[in-house]
Amino acid sequence: MIRDLDRLNNIPEFPKHSPTNHFNWVLVFLLVLMLAVSGQSAALTVHPVWLQESLTKADKLNDKNPTLALEFTQDLFNQHQNKLSSSGKAALFYRLAAYQYYLGNITEALKHIDQFYALSPDLSSKDGISLLLIHGGVLDGLGKSKQAMDLYLHAEKNARATENKKLLAESYSSIAYWYSGNHNDSEAIKYYHKAYLYLKDLGDELDLAYLKIQMSSAYSYIHDNEKAMSLAQEAIDYFHQHEYYFDELFAHNTLAKNQMAIKDFDGAINTYQRVIELSEQEGQENLIDIAYLGLAKAYQRKKDNNKARHYFSLYQKVHAYSDSPFAQIDDLFLSALIAFSDKDIALAQKNIKQAEAILSLLEKETVLSWYIQVLDLKADIAVFNQDYQNAYQYQKEARKLFSSYQNNEREKVRSKYKVMFDTDQALLKNQLLERDKLLDKAELENAAQQQKLQTLLTVVISLLALGLIFFIYRQRINSERLHKLANTDMLTELANRRCTFIYAESMLAQAKKYKQNFAIIIFDIDHFKKINDTYGHPAGDIALKDIASVANEYVRNNDILGRIGGEEFLVILPNTSSKQAYEIAERIRKAIDKKDIILGEKVVNISASFGISQLAQNQSNFNQIFHEADIALYQAKNSGRNCISLAG
Repeated sequence: MIRDLDRLNNIPEFPKHSPTNHFNWVLVFLLVLMLAVSGQSAALTVHPVWLQESLTKADKLNDKNPTLALEFTQDLFNQHQNKLSSSGKAALFYRLAAYQYYLGNITEALKHIDQFYALSPDLSSKDGISLLLIHGGVLDGLGKSKQAMDLYLHAEKNARATENKKLLAESYSSIAYWYSGNHNDSEAIKYYHKAYLYLKDLGDELDLAYLKIQMSSAYSYIHDNEKAMSLAQEAIDYFHQHEYYFDELFAHNTLAKNQMAIKDFDGAINTYQRVIELSEQEGQENLIDIAYLGLAKAYQRKKDNNKARHYFSLYQKVHAYSDSPFAQIDDLFLSALIAFSDKDIALAQKNIKQAEAILSLLEKETVLSWYIQVLDLKADIAVFNQDYQNAYQYQKEARKLFSSYQNNEREKVRSKYKVMFDTDQALLKNQLLERDKLLDKAELENAAQQQKLQTLLTVVISLLALGLIFFIYRQRINSERLHKLANTDMLTELANRRCTFIYAESMLAQAKKYKQNFAIIIFDIDHFKKINDTYGHPAGDIALKDIASVANEYVRNNDILGRIGGEEFLVILPNTSSKQAYEIAERIRKAIDKKDIILGEKVVNISASFGISQLAQNQSNFNQIFHEADIALYQAKNSGRNCISLAG
């Protein structure tokens, strides 16, 4: 099989849905169905015997190794181009375009596509329909989403008119891929199921294995991880059993990405190592960049920046330039993440700027996940530079996009269950109709059997309804878990910066409305860098958790304590004067000062500095109050630390 190697790596890691980039590589498996179709296509087109045999051989070579198929077809064209008819040339140009596209050679693929169109072929022929789908895949990879969908729909219309089930299944798969890339999971699953029904009816196990890889990714995006893993493993087992090792390589790549999505980074690392083994086994070292990039991402997510940098460097050495904007964005963003971890802020900002320039050329609604990730990284850089105002603005903009994205996706996932329910009902209806035909033919239909069928239908519908309720319940539980993750600092289990600031804005609005007092306390652990340098970052984490636990004991029911930075904490005090805030801060300060923190075999005492600000008439928003408290905090630092300073 021929695969688009250049686009296998374009998968943003967060949010879970990053369909436009995440799904680009899936089209590699999706379009493979066309190569199987091409064999039948040639059979129905009038070709000389020698050419028909050669086309069949090319298709079989493609099943095992696309590079061999490309070389064979190119030699075939060079040797016989002068005696080929227009239909013969079209058959070869279609295959050359497909092979080049799967190998990531988009420029070469477009050249052969133009050669195909120059022959004015019949686009309702099987080669014509297949070429439309390949052309759509090329345009999708270049970010021309709407033009790609036009070609997919054109192909579907022609396939339906010719009543070709395999090409219709391929058209549905392409359309499903497009919907996945545009954040419409319910429509994607519906079309994948349509394709599945046709292929299942045809009994084509190889094409079903390819489809399972696509569906595995689709189920991963709707958080049905068990189904996603099961489908990927079924495809891997099939390819391995039938010695399709080239395809097994890409199936393992899909499995690894699903493991990354559920944060099983160690599992993903092991799977990417298997990709390396298969690349070497098949003599396809040029494909090893897939594994290197995957390993770089996995180690970056594990916070092992040395290994992430190492594998990304290996990837850059062997990876050829890609025309795909999604691949370019993916590389730039990963490079920015690694640079930021290395505290190379200039390089990180440079890569972000280049990524934003590419993003600006694409349809924003199809790349929302990239915009969110870029804004989050810019916020992290701003915090590193102590530019908290811009950090807050970046986070606010990112959360706004994320909220819109999640709301849309939530409705789509809900409708997905209805689609699956309707699909299952349609399957059952078809089964009952087929059974009725058999009963009519055999004259065995009677009242007792009708009652039995009605009872069966009732039971099945009841089970499906229960299943639907279960899925909705599970989705609600997952939503609650995601809400907690989005608002909690994972280390200290306090409110995170986002949650703390939202609560502060709400309480400030209430204080203004009812003319109540409002105060905040910012405190920062003294000499925290020295603790990390002396005892290590794990010890620093222990200290942060102990300090958070101590401070939380002195926070009242209506107050909220949150961690807003590395060693910086914020207390929101509704209906509280600065004098009361001072008393609370003093109790927290003394408790921290007296706390014995055990780091390994040593007992360490830690202190903290505090800044307090309250709502005044000249303050119109929370940022001003926060800024004054921050200034007070630094006054406390400059006054010798382990003390409290009031703003104003």
